[in-house]
Amino acid sequence: MHKRVSPLFSIFSQGIEMRSIRTAWLMLGCATAFPLWAQLTYPGCSALSASDFSAQELFNRKGTSGAAADPTLSEPTRSDIHVVNKADGSYDHSDIIFTERTGAVKWYDGVAKKVSLMGTISVHAGEGSQDDNGLMGVVFHPDFDNNRWIYLWYTAKQTYQRDNVTPGGQNRQLRMSRFTVKSDNTLDMASEKNIIKILGSKSDQWHCGGPMTFDSYGDLWFGVGNNSPDLDPTSCDAGNNVLSKTDSTASAEWGPSDTHNMRGSFLRIHPDSSEKGYSVPRGNFGEYWADKFEQAGRTTLATVYRDTTKVLPEIYVKGERSNFSIAVHPIKRWLGWGTVNYASNNDEFNITNHPIFSGFPYFHNANLATCNHGKNVNAPVNNSPLHSGADTLPPAIGGTLNNLINVAIGGPIYNFDPALKNAFKFPPHFDNKWIVAGFGRSGAAWGIWAVTVDTTKDPFKSASTTDLKGGIFANVPIRNFIGAKYGKDGALYITNYDGDYGAATNPGVVRVTYTGSCVVTSTAPQKAAAPYQKIWIEPMGITVGESGPSAVSLYDMSGKRVWASQGMGPQVYRMADIRAQASLKAGLYMAKVVTPAGAVSKSVSIL
Repeated sequence: MHKRVSPLFSIFSQGIEMRSIRTAWLMLGCATAFPLWAQLTYPGCSALSASDFSAQELFNRKGTSGAAADPTLSEPTRSDIHVVNKADGSYDHSDIIFTERTGAVKWYDGVAKKVSLMGTISVHAGEGSQDDNGLMGVVFHPDFDNNRWIYLWYTAKQTYQRDNVTPGGQNRQLRMSRFTVKSDNTLDMASEKNIIKILGSKSDQWHCGGPMTFDSYGDLWFGVGNNSPDLDPTSCDAGNNVLSKTDSTASAEWGPSDTHNMRGSFLRIHPDSSEKGYSVPRGNFGEYWADKFEQAGRTTLATVYRDTTKVLPEIYVKGERSNFSIAVHPIKRWLGWGTVNYASNNDEFNITNHPIFSGFPYFHNANLATCNHGKNVNAPVNNSPLHSGADTLPPAIGGTLNNLINVAIGGPIYNFDPALKNAFKFPPHFDNKWIVAGFGRSGAAWGIWAVTVDTTKDPFKSASTTDLKGGIFANVPIRNFIGAKYGKDGALYITNYDGDYGAATNPGVVRVTYTGSCVVTSTAPQKAAAPYQKIWIEPMGITVGESGPSAVSLYDMSGKRVWASQGMGPQVYRMADIRAQASLKAGLYMAKVVTPAGAVSKSVSIL
């Protein structure tokens, strides 16, 4: 995620498909509807303080502060957490997998408290440390305990023929592969299965991408950078300009604004054991905007967006430059990320609840024009001869948070689970809060915040921040935040880069836990008890799997019925449709399903 000022090493739906996995949303001990702009507060609990959190360094290069030592640890890029529970469901330990840019995949054993090398991926990692290519992403499959699968994102060592527009030379390849982890926690190198292959630029060293995460529905979300030099947004006619009509290596119209190119995008797929390795969920970019255009009477454009030779079905967001980070709410599936732009202090954080075009290369930050291109922000047109997608793009959506920090890195979004059997899990104050941070390079300022999103807008257009660096995380040893994830234990795991680009001093991972007194327990069952096993009530919708008649109702917290429907046989009621039909406001509601066997009731939160 380089800046224009120097060649830096870049640290970088609606339309929901209801799946068999049914994640429980439990009624909390209080039925109060929470203010949308509440700042890290929770009814009945005291305000948070720094003494409510404890930080443990799990491993780092030097073995300081009681951490396991990994003397070879260098340039960490990503990590993921594998939580191991006891037979009663309580926490036992956490194992961590992490990657280094130059190709090492490593395993932290939470029992033995040591780091071991799992394997080394042959990668193109550029010339020296000031490069964005290499091994840039890792994630566990949700069913890792059974299938032992992990996914890696890297720039392959071998090269491939360049595009047909400018013959000669060779391009790099951006690749996602699935690997199997053997019982001794090493990689089975022969098990590699290429899932995604993307033609990269010929010689550019920037914006490989690589952030990956699964949601609770088994969908994998990941970001792909534009992989172009685009160093100067004002030099629209220079050799390295973003709007070149002849050089695809430089042109961002070949990637970020090309709907038939995965570069400059966020993708969403559903990995499986098929020959292809994945299927495509409903509600991605092409399908979503085809529906929107059709509703607006633009049927010709809708047809283009349904054509997978014009809009790749895997794409969820287009218009990205250097999208090194990712956050997905595991249930609501809000997508959040940090985008690094050109000069210092014009970076942006974005969060959306449906597919969008985020603007690049025509717009950046708060929809500032990248150069004097004359594009209409409400209907930008890609007229480059290099692109092969739809000409007309959706309206450009500016950043949700702009100019907050230099080198914007988005962290995770918390989903509080009152039934989780861990006293140290993060408190309900963080429920639906998004952590964002900035990487402080060359002594520059860094920060970390909890973000409260204004969910009354569509898409989300504003948010407020709570400072964590100078507040409740004041005692957490954060040394150049490069990423973070919540484990299934409810703890926060922060990866420290610790040093300037390519010059990390003591990188490692810190585990942050809650030690305060706020305790919230469930007052509702996680799922319907027998004989109601075929009824699921979730924030995404209500599913009735039984064959007979059923009546479904939704009540506000005063007991007033605000929506009702009747059906025969299996039915799926999308919450987005219910909300539109009943003009529902954000808040807590009670859903009730009645069948000949009886009734099931459960609370649902609509934001």
